Amino acid sequence: MINQVLFKQTFCLNYENLKTIRHWLKSQSHKLNLSYELSQHMILVCNEYCVNLLAHQRLTASHVELKYGLRNNQARFEIIDNGSHWQAMKEKISSAILPEEPACNKLGLALINTYFPDFKYFLTNHQNIIQFNLPQKKSKPQLLIVDDSPSQLALFATFLRDHYQLILFSKPIEALDWLAHSQCNMVITDLHMPNINGFSFRDKVTEFKHCQSLPFIFISADNKDATLLEAARAGIDDYLTKPLNKEKLLTILKRVLKRHSTLASVFEKQLLAQMTPYQSEFPSKIMLRDITIDIDQYPINQGDFLLYREPKKDKPAMLILGDNMGHGPLAKANGIGWFGYIAGLLDAGIESPKEICEILNQQLIAAPNNRHLICLMIMIIDNNNTVHIYNAGMPAALQLSHDKSIHLEENMGLLGINTQLTIEPKRITLTKDVSLHCYSDGLANHPITINQINRLTHYQAKERHMKIWQNPQRSAIDDKTLISIYR
Repeated sequence: MINQVLFKQTFCLNYENLKTIRHWLKSQSHKLNLSYELSQHMILVCNEYCVNLLAHQRLTASHVELKYGLRNNQARFEIIDNGSHWQAMKEKISSAILPEEPACNKLGLALINTYFPDFKYFLTNHQNIIQFNLPQKKSKPQLLIVDDSPSQLALFATFLRDHYQLILFSKPIEALDWLAHSQCNMVITDLHMPNINGFSFRDKVTEFKHCQSLPFIFISADNKDATLLEAARAGIDDYLTKPLNKEKLLTILKRVLKRHSTLASVFEKQLLAQMTPYQSEFPSKIMLRDITIDIDQYPINQGDFLLYREPKKDKPAMLILGDNMGHGPLAKANGIGWFGYIAGLLDAGIESPKEICEILNQQLIAAPNNRHLICLMIMIIDNNNTVHIYNAGMPAALQLSHDKSIHLEENMGLLGINTQLTIEPKRITLTKDVSLHCYSDGLANHPITINQINRLTHYQAKERHMKIWQNPQRSAIDDKTLISIYR
């Protein structure tokens, strides 16, 4: 199963709804900044699989649930349906191959097997699950190329496809529509095109806030001094004249991307140097009746954030662990803002986990450009020594005792990515033998193995906390937080 759910949603399954499903997957992939290629493959595979369910299941499913997330640092995509079990599904997909000659039909299962060959299909709890381990390719820089000449676009593809992920458009208006909702690493555009020239096109692109610092290269047969001077004054990163030379093109692209990467790195270092922690150092231990809460965090109060509310009269104790998705100073700065927002909700008397998640989710979705995503875990410890865990996009909490280990996989997905939330807690009653371990994804980057987890069951709760925190496989760059709760 998926250990860290990033997005999920349930849909009615019918032919009319397939377009809605495709659009939703495209939107979620964009919010998570998944590559264009992976996004397209997920949409295609999901569509073809659902079509096959509608066409071939003996009792057709009424609903499908789509899930995307991580398991052992491996990206996974799942499709769950409530129809009759299709015993031959796995064999049919595994044996399907694309025809050597172009064809227009009977390609669905072959496309699934081609794009995502590492999959499992099984029946559990009266549901069918097809689970895809997504290819772990090293991501290539993504270039948007605009040229009204099909032959020129074909030449770009020949020169660059081994080194870059290419998004090709022959019409500038279509490129603008794509950029309005997507991101790339560089734009290469022809200077002289029908209806709009390269300068006007660039002005329109920079109207998008997320594109204002995007590197731009012009391609043209126009080598007049006046044109070159105008490009220089406009701050264009480079200007190449046709005909194109492959080696020269590759050299210039590499140089421009490196220059922008260096500038971004310098900016982030300067921003990080000016940032200060946004809360005092959190205690490493909290005592609540006979319950111990051990806390370790590194670095202290930067990317991950922690909030604790002591029990008051009839109100239980509350711990909140949050993490703004992303890396670097900008992610930390955004984390500061959302930490303050959640603290404000608590100060205003809004202490229901359901209300906190719903309000925060609405605010994240309404934020400019909708680029803010939050992992959140709320832990309520009531007077009966029961811990209620509300997990929104964090790795699954680990429950340990001397005779078993369980990952608590109930998860509503990231906040800020989906308007539909299913907010249900996982409830664990603490006994003398049970310990709960909740952690951010910095500790799950290289996850604890099954053998390591089994060894943890032989330790006392305090020692379990220390062993998990000292895991040598934890991330060297991401923020890390571990909370252990036991009696």
